[in-house]
Amino acid sequence: MFNISSVGDLIANSMDILEPAPVDAEGNEREEVMHAKEPIDLFLLPGLAFDRSGRRLGRGGGYYDTFLKSYQDLARARNWKLPLLVALSYSVQIMEEGVISVTSDDIPVDAIVSPAGVIHISPAASER
Repeated sequence: MFNISSVGDLIANSMDILEPAPVDAEGNEREEVMHAKEPIDLFLLPGLAFDRSGRRLGRGGGYYDTFLKSYQDLARARNWKLPLLVALSYSVQIMEEGVISVTSDDIPVDAIVSPAGVIHISPAASER
């Protein structure tokens, strides 16, 4: 995970998902989030569907959940506040509870932002 300053910083990966290029427009290497000296406050997460319990349906690779678990472990080890996990969604992507199946490896989101408004799921989402 890298910081970006514009859409021009994004390149398509092997799954045709846009992600930050390893260097910025000036040729400087981007700082990898896992090597950051300061905590991350917020992660914006994509998904195919969500429910009001914070379940997120991705594309089935487990990439986001694996990364989020690693970052949360790092944050806990450094006594940092955990980042808020916010899903960006269209209203039609918000499903009834029980429709999205999860495993023990799936990490729920703290809030969902859609054109209909914000759904606060965790206490952390309501507090921030």
